[in-house]
Amino acid sequence: MRFFDAHSDIWYNVGMRMEKGETNVLENCHLPQLKEGKVIGVNAALWTKPDSKNPSERFIKLLGARSKELTKIGKESEDFVIVTKSEDIQKAVERGKIFLISSVEGLIGIGKNLNFLYTLYELGFRVVSLTWNEENDLAAGCGTKDENKGLTNLGKQAVKIIEELGMVLDVSHLNEKSFWDVAKISEKPFIATHSNCYSLCETPRNLKDEQIKEIAKRGGIIGISALPRIVDRENPTVEKFVEHIKYAANFVGVDHVGLGLDFSDYLEEFLNKQSHEKMSTKDLEDATKLPQIIPLLEKAGFTKKEIDRICFLNFVEFFKAVL
Repeated sequence: MRFFDAHSDIWYNVGMRMEKGETNVLENCHLPQLKEGKVIGVNAALWTKPDSKNPSERFIKLLGARSKELTKIGKESEDFVIVTKSEDIQKAVERGKIFLISSVEGLIGIGKNLNFLYTLYELGFRVVSLTWNEENDLAAGCGTKDENKGLTNLGKQAVKIIEELGMVLDVSHLNEKSFWDVAKISEKPFIATHSNCYSLCETPRNLKDEQIKEIAKRGGIIGISALPRIVDRENPTVEKFVEHIKYAANFVGVDHVGLGLDFSDYLEEFLNKQSHEKMSTKDLEDATKLPQIIPLLEKAGFTKKEIDRICFLNFVEFFKAVL
């Protein structure tokens, strides 16, 4: 039993906890839950809140915190392997370590400076999304009110640079127009690291059937998320989470479905959410609960081989092929 999580805000969490004076955040805050949940790999995201007073300054601070944490764990960590190339994934698996792929969730922090994409690559980032829910200089997120807004000219240039560098484009959080703009100009497979099925939960954060089909056609994968408001707006449960997996797998095939959980348990103190908003999906509150989805997937009719593909193998094989 193994799992790969295609979206966790780990690097954001590292930065926020370092500001409070905490150290060794990966080891103290994340390692125990990842081990208990049988997680062998994570796509660790660095997210900049769009409503930050100065997003670019905030972005730089978070980058610095990540670099400091990486320096502390060193090149030969007992528990983690930092992935910059496909061989790193195999090394981690062989040594029984947890591998971390680094991603940037939303590029609001770089403003119009596309040259900074090269810096991000040199810093080891291998997955990039153009925007979070907001509209920025590159694209329109799913929170944009004007549905006619999509990729800007800078955004189109960014897509080309991202692909030329060998980074993977993440289309989660894009609005529909931006999604289809990406589909039109991209030349490589792209993924949705943490999105669910609009047909089961009608929110702009989720993917409509044609979008799911397009990702699969391009050789990409959809990471099904445990974020409660995109699982079910009224009653998010682990059973409804599995329904999203089953829907996507039946629609485009098991090989294009994975897990992109977006757990918030370690972020609650930083997000300032209203008390009435559900922060977690029932019975899937954090990484330690992941083994509980196995019997539900079996009950849904998936074979052991199919469950392995969904839970870790699809994304692992994808990243081993493209990095």
